[in-house]
Amino acid sequence: MKKEYIAKDCPVFSKCGGCEFSHRQYEGTLQKKTAWVEELLQHKLEGCEGMEDPFYYRNKVYAAFSYERGNILMGNYEANSKRIVDIDHCLIEDQKAQEINQTVKGLARSFKWSVYSPQSGRGLLKGSLVRAGKRSGEYLLTLVVTSPTIPSAKNFARAIVKEHPEIKSVVYNINEQDSSLILGEREQVSYGPGFIYDRLFDLDFRISSQSFYQVNPPMAEKLYQKAIEFLGLKGREILIDAYCGIGTISLYAARFVKQVYAVEYSKEAIRDAIFNAKRNTIKNVYFSAMDAGEYLLGAYEDQVAARKSRESYVKADAMIINPPRSGLDDKVKEAILKLEVPKIAYISCNPEALAEDLAVLKKKYKLERAHAFDMFPWTGHVETLALLSKLDVDKRP
Repeated sequence: MKKEYIAKDCPVFSKCGGCEFSHRQYEGTLQKKTAWVEELLQHKLEGCEGMEDPFYYRNKVYAAFSYERGNILMGNYEANSKRIVDIDHCLIEDQKAQEINQTVKGLARSFKWSVYSPQSGRGLLKGSLVRAGKRSGEYLLTLVVTSPTIPSAKNFARAIVKEHPEIKSVVYNINEQDSSLILGEREQVSYGPGFIYDRLFDLDFRISSQSFYQVNPPMAEKLYQKAIEFLGLKGREILIDAYCGIGTISLYAARFVKQVYAVEYSKEAIRDAIFNAKRNTIKNVYFSAMDAGEYLLGAYEDQVAARKSRESYVKADAMIINPPRSGLDDKVKEAILKLEVPKIAYISCNPEALAEDLAVLKKKYKLERAHAFDMFPWTGHVETLALLSKLDVDKRP
């Protein structure tokens, strides 16, 4: 029997909503995702890269809490609901992270912590977020609470680290809002440095509770390698990385180009990116904490001013863009059309948004190649990489 057809069943599949496909015929899910992306893009994919073992891959595991009829429930919210589906075991989440969340649930009882009720809006403990360093073996526990006043906060941290010594840091995140946002802005570090390390390729990355870091590192490596292949980089190019996060793509791409100019709106992410560059002794990447659209339009205006004054200026040879699920905002699309960078590797976690953006960018760009990566097996999501090349003026439709 092929590995991809190993039968597995989830007892809460119909309630949880986290997975869209039954955990049985993996090859079939890849075929469906391929057909979906090809229909949206009106372009044939070169492939849809799957996992050899598509289980327990998520390195970011969040468990929400609720209190009902004297029992603490822990799991995921039902779709379009504030009801918690009580989950003991998940087939796509890191197993050790799940064990840590179960320990949090037990300790919450013994420490007599009140548990947040979405219905009443009362209670202390909202959730437990575990970040797993799949290669480093380090774990970061973030306890989401509704108040900065936490009974026996230090003792709770000591107790869970004693149970799970692989936890390198415990953080309390204060989220007083009744919203879909998991994390609030304020945090208190109770144990350890407040972050962990993990590796992509041969690079170390610092990960905090709020860092954007790919939930499936092995698939992220395949995606990044293919993006570099698509761009055909030779080592002499100037590369722009928009929406760079903590610098995972920028720092990997640095070895293939002359310089990388990377931009990200989050100051915290850029602070981590700069730290990661120093830790990995990479000196040809330049990070900026700015809105991506403003940054790119500023680059275009600098070029216009330089041309007018007949001064030399830096012009990008290639660009990597990896926007959020909503896709590119109008300002970024305007800037891309003005800058006319010869090649763009567009990485999208939402092929519907990608298709909408391509409909605008086709004024000056052609979709040359596309490849999908099953970054989120069993779910309805798929990561798509598209290579866009600037149209020759004489060949534009």
